Amino acid sequence: MPALPSLQVTAGEHDRRDCPVWLDPPAGLPDGPLWLAAPDRRTPLQRVGDRLVFILDELPRGASRRYQVEAGPAPAAGVRVVERPGALEISVHGAAFTTYHIDPSGVRPYFFPLLGPTGVPMTRSFPMVPGVPGESTDHPHHRSLYVAFGEVNGVDVWAEPPHPNTGRIVHRSWDEIADGPAAALLRERLQWIDGKEVPLLDERREVVVYAARGIRLLEISIALTPSRVAVLFGDTKEGGPLALRVNSAIEGRRGGLIENAYGGRREAETWGKRAPWVDYAGVIDGQTVGVAIMDHPSSFRHPTYWHVRDYGLFAANPFGISQFTGDPGRRGDVILTPGQTLTFRYRVCLHTGDAASGRIADRYHDFANPPAAVWE
Repeated sequence: MPALPSLQVTAGEHDRRDCPVWLDPPAGLPDGPLWLAAPDRRTPLQRVGDRLVFILDELPRGASRRYQVEAGPAPAAGVRVVERPGALEISVHGAAFTTYHIDPSGVRPYFFPLLGPTGVPMTRSFPMVPGVPGESTDHPHHRSLYVAFGEVNGVDVWAEPPHPNTGRIVHRSWDEIADGPAAALLRERLQWIDGKEVPLLDERREVVVYAARGIRLLEISIALTPSRVAVLFGDTKEGGPLALRVNSAIEGRRGGLIENAYGGRREAETWGKRAPWVDYAGVIDGQTVGVAIMDHPSSFRHPTYWHVRDYGLFAANPFGISQFTGDPGRRGDVILTPGQTLTFRYRVCLHTGDAASGRIADRYHDFANPPAAVWE
């Protein structure tokens, strides 16, 4: 049997920790479980579709490490997906992480609960679980972590009935559901429809959950294409496409801290501003924890504008430019014609500590500027 290839991984300009690394496979890889072996560690190498992925546990800035590919016994499942009626339950290293709710009778799919690396809930329970003591109960359409937007050909696909002229986002089918030692991958087809069930947009959504140990990482890619006729995305602050409602305990008005990549702090310096990432942190059950949303450079209108509020809403919104800037002459409307696609890519990082101690600046570069991995 010919020798298996080796892999040289170089950290580059940033310290790497719990960092996903994707790469194309070389020729000659055997079937079956694969490992990356270095003198002092062994890491599962997972096939996902036609690519490979592993979690780089740690590598200091400027350092390199050579791994030898080895065949071996099947590793433990780092991320596990269990299908239930209308939902997928996702766990990381044996601990519950989130459930993806896709009941077609609902207004839209959403992730709830969303548990941080220490197990504390990072998003509000209302309206899925009403009556939690001390929780805010405004804006019942803020369902934990979700995709939505407030003006699609005049239809509000952000609010919920009885609000007038609302639409829905409906799960249609799965292209792929896979889990494994390094990551889980969900490839999904959805449709945005108006109140009369007329299709507005076809969506292809890809969700990746990584088997990182010190943090929780969830990545969402969204590709939107008109279903039949041209679609206007209106200039409104009401929407994402990706939105999260934080746990009420860390709302800015209760002492939580909003920070962005440029050093902006609190709502006054972050709402309506552009930035590659925003972090929302505070104390839950005696623990300082936070959640960051990162906008990938490939996303439409990167760096995005942020609709992030002291009352707990946290959304990436590249469309509401006139409202964010206060200048009616600066419009964010976009017309998408049949055959065209708008794409967005985000990474959600749930961490301990605040943005600084959670290393969100470096973790953003894990997403936007990952370490180099070269076959030798």
